[in-house]
Amino acid sequence: MRILGDYLRYHKKAILLFFVCVCIFSTVFFLSRIPLDAVLYGGLLCLIAAAAVAAYDFRKYAVQHGQLQRLTEAIDAQIGDLPEPGNQIDEDYTEIIKELHRQKRMSESRAYVEKKELIDYFTLWAHQIKTPISAMGLILQKKGAQTGDDGRQMSMELFNIEEYVDTAMSWVRARDISSDLMFEQVDLDALIARVLKKYAALFIGRKIRVDFQKTGYTAATDEKWLFIVLGQILSNSLKYTPPGGSISIWMEEEQLFIRDTGIGIRAEDLPRVFEKGFTGENGRQYSKSTGQGLYLCRLIMEKLSYGICAESEEGKGTMVILDLRRENFS
Repeated sequence: MRILGDYLRYHKKAILLFFVCVCIFSTVFFLSRIPLDAVLYGGLLCLIAAAAVAAYDFRKYAVQHGQLQRLTEAIDAQIGDLPEPGNQIDEDYTEIIKELHRQKRMSESRAYVEKKELIDYFTLWAHQIKTPISAMGLILQKKGAQTGDDGRQMSMELFNIEEYVDTAMSWVRARDISSDLMFEQVDLDALIARVLKKYAALFIGRKIRVDFQKTGYTAATDEKWLFIVLGQILSNSLKYTPPGGSISIWMEEEQLFIRDTGIGIRAEDLPRVFEKGFTGENGRQYSKSTGQGLYLCRLIMEKLSYGICAESEEGKGTMVILDLRRENFS
């Protein structure tokens, strides 16, 4: 009914003109004293002819509407299947649509090339910057005894720099990791142990205790990307947990819990912690947050078909829950 209403509105001038013409001829015939039967018979024939033409035209209109609707769903693949224009105006509109689509494709192509060049450059830079970082790390290890506390502090800062580079690289790759995913059976305890070993120096330096209860769980996942998620969460916990605090890791019903005794998150900020760029009050107060880490975790977990959420109480700590249940796969 909606398409019929649209059709009638589109042709309202022609319909009005038809009835005006009928009224004019009826008046002329009446004044000319032509028999009423002849007038009615002629009017009926005109009405039947007009109805037949309108029905044919409406069918054509409905078919064209259906074609355009289908094109809307997949315009890139079917732009060449636009309905045949019925007149010069329709033809002009068709040419405009094709030209706009051509310009859109050219803009997308340029944007893709520019983005790829930027990513390639950044990837190259990240690999190059890791060489002097590693070299400085070796120098600090050799001179550790001579430099004392200052050397340990420099080693920590160097570790942080390397973490920032790795996070940036993960961020770039995470936008399109579907082709990079390789699912396999992963020993979760061994994976967590690797992450803890990576951050061992920070745990020791900040005197933060770790309570890791072995899970005995094997996850069907991509080891590299889940390692990045665990690293981001532990890095956040270390960042906001004061010296002498603790971080606990355990598993219940295929859900991995990571809880710290840090500063916690305000209740009004908690629903938004996984949003891109959101830092909240803690980020503004401590100037340590970029608002990218937890968003990156959410992005990766979605690609792995897992879930992630957080619970927190300000001043008492935060708990991040990784949902590794297999029913998330679909």
